[in-house]
Amino acid sequence: MVLLSIAMTAGKSLLTMTKLLWRLVTVSLTVVLWVAGSILALAKKATGAESGEDAPVRIRRDWNDHRIGTVKWSDLRDSHWDNISGGEQNPTPQPFIHGYVWCDIIKGDIAHSCAHEPGPHNIKVCLVKKDNSREIWGRLSAIAGPKPGKRRLVRR
Repeated sequence: MVLLSIAMTAGKSLLTMTKLLWRLVTVSLTVVLWVAGSILALAKKATGAESGEDAPVRIRRDWNDHRIGTVKWSDLRDSHWDNISGGEQNPTPQPFIHGYVWCDIIKGDIAHSCAHEPGPHNIKVCLVKKDNSREIWGRLSAIAGPKPGKRRLVRR
């Protein structure tokens, strides 16, 4: 009976130490990952990787189109809030930031074919917050200004 009691106590102690060790490992990994992420963010900011003229901006033709293209920040012009998309002039359910780019510089697949006239030409594109980095969206918002209410923009 005494041996069984000692074995149970030793087992409980071993289980407690294992749980404690596991918690220590998970906390340590969390700290290491947090520090590494902070260092990467600082390096990105220091090198201007997301904020320079070559920073990638992800664009769509319509707010809900699954096809997404990329242009350089320096290629995007006239960023503004609007509730009419480019191409087919579809109304959007809320204001989105739109801008203009030359159709021949877009990398990726967006809804544009140059069928109505030979390219290259300017096309209106939609910029969606979830597609772009925090830095890019901050720059876009600073240029376009505060988001207007749904009724503030006139439907065309």
